Amino acid sequence: MGSTRLPGKPLLPIGGTPLIERTFKNVSRIFSNVVVATDAKEIADFCDTQNIPVVLTQQEHLNGTTRMLEAYALLDTSAEYVINVQGDEAFIGEEQLLPLCELLQNKSPEAATLMAPIPSYDSDSNVYVTTDLNQRALLFSRSPIPFHQTSTPAQRFQHIGVYAYKPEALKRYCGLAPTPLEMSESLEQLRWMEHGFDWYVATAASKPLSIDTPKDVELAESLLKQT
Repeated sequence: MGSTRLPGKPLLPIGGTPLIERTFKNVSRIFSNVVVATDAKEIADFCDTQNIPVVLTQQEHLNGTTRMLEAYALLDTSAEYVINVQGDEAFIGEEQLLPLCELLQNKSPEAATLMAPIPSYDSDSNVYVTTDLNQRALLFSRSPIPFHQTSTPAQRFQHIGVYAYKPEALKRYCGLAPTPLEMSESLEQLRWMEHGFDWYVATAASKPLSIDTPKDVELAESLLKQT
């Protein structure tokens, strides 16, 4: 609710449906055990009215990953993977989440995330990612990477805000100190890499629009009118 670029965004209507509800419904089409984790009573109350499972966490979290660990502990359950789909991923679906599931099944990484080719729409909240030949991330950045030095540039990919951790890796991440690149770029995934751990990265066919700014809301409404 305290987003500086889009205050109150989890409850903003997108196509007439509050953002958090839209994201929850899309994720629930793929996974059966989906819970909203929030520190905002307004969101928790809304979820209760819609029969959406929700856990109310502490407010002192610096990022969604530490909130995810608290939520996992409050649920008092066990899982092979804990997956964080950020609440602003209003258009996430099978096209993105199934490749991630295949990666988890085939490689059994400690931590994994998603990328996709650069979409046709333009957004002010792009995050780019480069990987090695074995699907491991080399770098995440808000600057366009890789730099195009030659006439045969490598394809650019953008990050999708989904993180999967084995529970032990999730606990390990939350025990790590913040890192210089993480703080410079304001990208929580860099902490894991700067401490020497690998992100495996699944590739989706397309990048869904995430909602971070008023411009994204306008674009979302435009995209919905086209469907």
